[in-house]
Amino acid sequence: MRILVFILLLMCFITTTGCTKDEILITSEKTKTIGNPTVQEVLKMDPNANIFMCKDTVYNAGIPWVDELKLSKDIQVTEITHQSNNGKAFKNGTANKLAVGTKIFRVKERNDILIAETDGGDIRFYQLVEG
Repeated sequence: MRILVFILLLMCFITTTGCTKDEILITSEKTKTIGNPTVQEVLKMDPNANIFMCKDTVYNAGIPWVDELKLSKDIQVTEITHQSNNGKAFKNGTANKLAVGTKIFRVKERNDILIAETDGGDIRFYQLVEG
């Protein structure tokens, strides 16, 4: 009889411990943030970043390997409509350094790069996405 009670208590302990461990893992997974970088995150990492937002995604200039690619402009996809240095004020069409009215073009060779046509020349912007 004692062995039966001991086995039942041991099984209860193992079951309880196993469930508790799973709950802790689930709780910690809920606290992770997954998604594309926000304007605030980009500016926190690099306050001098040259960025704009298009289709709820941040695009960043000054990436050496992007500047070295051989690319050709395609159709215009948007235009800068607002300028702000406040990350919370960003919405689609907002830039922190590009002037209002700057035209943004897609490139034929890639879907993750856009080109801004400025008076000082074209500037390439890379799409900042997670993954």
